Amino acid sequence: MNINEIISESDMLVPNDVPVADKVIWLNALNQDFFNVVKIPKIAKFDCSTGQEDYVLVADVRQKNIDLVMIGMFPYKSLDRDDVTPAQNAYAFDDTSNTLSLFPAPYGNLKGFLRYRRIATTTFISSTLTAVPDAPEEYHWTFIPGLASMLANSQDDMTKASNYESQYKAAWNVAAQNYQTGAS
Repeated sequence: MNINEIISESDMLVPNDVPVADKVIWLNALNQDFFNVVKIPKIAKFDCSTGQEDYVLVADVRQKNIDLVMIGMFPYKSLDRDDVTPAQNAYAFDDTSNTLSLFPAPYGNLKGFLRYRRIATTTFISSTLTAVPDAPEEYHWTFIPGLASMLANSQDDMTKASNYESQYKAAWNVAAQNYQTGAS
């Protein structure tokens, strides 16, 4: 489902005269919010070389979304944690350069494994209404009541806004539980 279809469906639920550009801005916010609620795990694998500390990873990894780093069979802890001691394997991640730094550097040629949570990477623009949300396809429909809630809110129809908000948030909470327990 693309954002043009989402806007059309939302307009049927809440007739309005809100400009498309504003609706696109609201859909961008919904696209980001989805991943704040629904934590979808992803994996990044990389080859480690003896003595190499820094590794550039895929662009959608963020420090706050990393929950596991393994080099070979050894876990690495984030340097952001208070319980990391100098004798432990540790890592730092730079969101600007997407660089993972390992301390100490691997002692051999090993496989690196990083588990992180997905983020929204698409920014919708009103000139490209064929773009699709970053959420899994089975949750695209939730953007319809999400946008309808915002439209109703803009018209001071709090009852409608509340009803649509509860619909999409309930679906997102179920999705969050499903991904937390490993269902996909």
